[in-house]
Amino acid sequence: MLKGADDSVMEQEDSASQYGEMTSWDINDIKLPQHVSQTDWFQEWPDSYVKHIYSSEDKNAQRHHSSWAMRNTNNHNSRILKKSCLGVVVCGNDCSTLDGRKIYLRPAICDKARQKQQRKCCPNCNGPLQLLSCRGHGGYPVTNFWRHEGRFIFFQSKGAHDHPRPETKLEAEARRSIQKAKTAFSPSSLRLKRVQEIESLTGAMPTQEPSPLLLPNPDVHMPPANFGGEFSKSCQEPRPGGCPGQLPHPRA
Repeated sequence: MLKGADDSVMEQEDSASQYGEMTSWDINDIKLPQHVSQTDWFQEWPDSYVKHIYSSEDKNAQRHHSSWAMRNTNNHNSRILKKSCLGVVVCGNDCSTLDGRKIYLRPAICDKARQKQQRKCCPNCNGPLQLLSCRGHGGYPVTNFWRHEGRFIFFQSKGAHDHPRPETKLEAEARRSIQKAKTAFSPSSLRLKRVQEIESLTGAMPTQEPSPLLLPNPDVHMPPANFGGEFSKSCQEPRPGGCPGQLPHPRA
């Protein structure tokens, strides 16, 4: 009985020791735990100060995927990938869709594209768009860290997001596709397309200008209809003085 109790206590101590090793590490440690009995399920929306150990075969972990809008940040340690949160783009009018949802757009990763995005109108009410920056890590954006070590991928998040969740990448792509389809079938675009088709047709088949009509000059004397025969008979042989009925040759 005593031996069984001792074994149970030792198992609990080993489990507590392993749990402590699993949770006490920091992403900047020289050595990270390698005796991991079970890896974590991938978290799409990691929030607050959390740590996860993923399998190196996890596709989402390999891509450093996150539904938060994160961008790469310069880091002095080349073995650690550092990403910072960009926040969320919202409608300045705080409008809602027909089903009651708010407008939470995904910020663009590039700085210039993000500035251009804020100059556009809300896709729901055509109001102004505003960027809510993330300040959940002591006034700075929430930071995510990724590190590949052996058979595992270590993840650590520092800070809690203080803004709503943006749309996912798939939702953003679907929304842009719908907007492109609406623009393509709008009356103005159809009218412009029709004008372009007409211009292309007229350019391929240019219209020819009609030649001007030659009207007879009333001042010019026209010979009678039966004058041609007599004229041809009398002018078969040239005469020094010319034919009396021959019209004068026009001067050059």
